[in-house]
Amino acid sequence: LYPVAEGGEGLRRSLEIIRSQVSAAIDGGARIVILSDRESSERLAPIPSLLLTSAVHHHLVREKTRTKVGLIVEAGDAREVHHMATLVGFGAAAVNPYMAFESIEDMIDRDTLQGIDYDSAVKNYIKAAGKGVLKVMSKMGISTLASYTGAQLFQVIGLSQALVDEYFYGVQSPLGGIDL
Repeated sequence: LYPVAEGGEGLRRSLEIIRSQVSAAIDGGARIVILSDRESSERLAPIPSLLLTSAVHHHLVREKTRTKVGLIVEAGDAREVHHMATLVGFGAAAVNPYMAFESIEDMIDRDTLQGIDYDSAVKNYIKAAGKGVLKVMSKMGISTLASYTGAQLFQVIGLSQALVDEYFYGVQSPLGGIDL
């Protein structure tokens, strides 16, 4: 999370703090790191999960500690197959789309999703998302998740090259765009 009132500079500072915390956790023996955007409020906004995942992934690559830890992303903004595919493509080993699960629960509670119980609906969602990511990978000619994780086989549109160089290193932003 980052303090909304501080805008882009607060976001930048929060990313640096998180990078330092992950490095300290690895130095302390952590082998799995969970990046979560839960507990947001009107004062603390969630950092976009793709930005956070890529920022941490590249920080660890630069420190030569990336292979020591698995990144799990618990993201409210991951809902569609594309979201999950990009998260994995930029370094996530697993994704927990908690807001999607909560939305399924809400739809069942309000009877907008009928004829199925919560556990079955979530199981179906997970299966569909998993198959969707596999389809994205196969269209790119990739047959294993290990080959896809962190591969960054995407084009960037609408972000400044300076932002891309810092947080999405290795890809190009031919049109330029916004910064933090």
